[in-house]
Amino acid sequence: MRITLTLKLLLLLLTVLPPIIFAQSRQIPTSPAQLPFIVEKMERAQAQVKIPNHVKRDYRLSRANSATVDSEVIAEIDFRAPGSYTIEKHSGSSLGAQLVKRVLEHEVGMAVSSQKSGSAAVTRENYLFGYLGEAVLDGQSYYLLRLDPKRKQPELIAGQAWVDKQSFLIRRIEGDVKSPSVWIKKIHLRFDFNFDNPRQMWVLANMEAVADVRFLGARKLTSQVLDYETASVVAKKIGAVAPSASAVLLRK
Repeated sequence: MRITLTLKLLLLLLTVLPPIIFAQSRQIPTSPAQLPFIVEKMERAQAQVKIPNHVKRDYRLSRANSATVDSEVIAEIDFRAPGSYTIEKHSGSSLGAQLVKRVLEHEVGMAVSSQKSGSAAVTRENYLFGYLGEAVLDGQSYYLLRLDPKRKQPELIAGQAWVDKQSFLIRRIEGDVKSPSVWIKKIHLRFDFNFDNPRQMWVLANMEAVADVRFLGARKLTSQVLDYETASVVAKKIGAVAPSASAVLLRK
């Protein structure tokens, strides 16, 4: 009798409460078993969202544990084919400008090639995923996924991804990448993305790359977006281009 009453009450609730509530509850993953659902939604979100076709960034080079900036570079990047960039301003050490040029040459080259950008995208073609639970970032809860590259490639990150629970877009990627040189022992990366809701754009807001260079110690290269223009390219074409910056950091 108690079970029957419980079922009746449940059916009553189902008919009284708004259907949208139950539709949403079925869509919210709560366990590792829901990992395929999260990854599929993430890939779909990346394929549909747009990214800026023209950005301005502020790059800064310093020693990893120092507040002193050795070099600062302001650059504008155009991701529309054939792709281009311009160093607008440079101050401090010339090494900073050299590094930024290498980073941008590689990034632009990835952006205009669907094959290259696809090989760096955060998808099941390039990664094995693991469900690590939930994590709070800037006061908001995200799905936390483990990223295991399927092959050794400088653009692929072994680390973690913070995935937005509503949009399923990646908020942050952090981890290590394959060293591009025997002179570099390790490279650690962090990429932070923002979603510009009014313009429906997914924007790489900040980047930090720390390279442990033999005999020289750790060097840090950061970037911050200063401005960007209306998007005309979907993220799937570009793929996860941002991680490609690591491939040329301090490369000999």
